[in-house]
Amino acid sequence: MRTFGAVDKKKRKTRSDKKRKYRKKNGIMQPYVSKRKRGDPIAVMFFEKKPMSYDGYKRWNNKIRPKIRKIIFDPVQVTEEEKPYRLLVNPEDMSNVEKIEQLAIDVIQYPGAFQLRMPTHSKNTHHVSFKKKADIKIIETEEGLKAKLSNFFNLSRYWFWEKR
Repeated sequence: MRTFGAVDKKKRKTRSDKKRKYRKKNGIMQPYVSKRKRGDPIAVMFFEKKPMSYDGYKRWNNKIRPKIRKIIFDPVQVTEEEKPYRLLVNPEDMSNVEKIEQLAIDVIQYPGAFQLRMPTHSKNTHHVSFKKKADIKIIETEEGLKAKLSNFFNLSRYWFWEKR
């Protein structure tokens, strides 16, 4: 923060995660046009929620230990390809709660607590970061696996989500 009454000697840096809306081409500003089309597949990742091991807990500084959550998120391997944790999904297969629950059962196929994460505009060192969009709980019943979706408000901001 700037001290009250202080004057900047040079211009401050802008935020690195903001996307430019325009780019220069031959000295002329041109608007940014996305290469992604409306029906292109979306990359999603599933993470399993697990308790932290005792050894992992002991690696933390003992002043910080009381403040941490003893939970880790382990990515679920969904394919045998180059990027085994990313799954490309048709946007129509994620348009409502029931379809996402069925997708989770088809992909994960075992009970537990999971997170659905999708790419966002915030940037990490790989220029894209996956953020949590929903919590999924899969349980075993007599009929088979059942999934329950919760905390899925962030999905309502996407164009493919069906408004009820």
